[in-house]
Amino acid sequence: MTVVAIVLLCGSASACSGDDKTPVTGLGPEATGTCLLVDDSVGAEINDLPTVDCAEEHTHEIYAIINSASSAYPGFEALEAEAQVLCLEAFEPYVGISPFDSNLFYSWIVPTLTSWEDKDVKESAGVESNGDREIICVVGRNDSEFVTGSFEGTRQ
Repeated sequence: MTVVAIVLLCGSASACSGDDKTPVTGLGPEATGTCLLVDDSVGAEINDLPTVDCAEEHTHEIYAIINSASSAYPGFEALEAEAQVLCLEAFEPYVGISPFDSNLFYSWIVPTLTSWEDKDVKESAGVESNGDREIICVVGRNDSEFVTGSFEGTRQ
């Protein structure tokens, strides 16, 4: 069973659930723009993302998927620090405005030790990998309200 630690800051910590489940690992960069419907029913570790069509009401959107630079599992705190920097750097190119000037927030999903060591995780090309290395950057509204459509290029 593959699990990934999630940190979604919606004013307070939130978690994921939904009807249209997508495995968290092995998404690859093509999952950028995937919308998520997050609620309070899921804990700190998840196996599946609660994906929805972006035309439907949703709470978050994946705006970047970046592989960790670490070769060995660096620990949760180190992955959090790496994710914070990488997701900050990816925010403005996607949304069109600095997160410091935005009414949106960004957060991330990072691998757990279990998913990091899971040799069955497939990379986006479908080939065997060394495990889950993906940091998933997500964007949402600061007021925790639902949104329809994409955040891409909105300059919000």
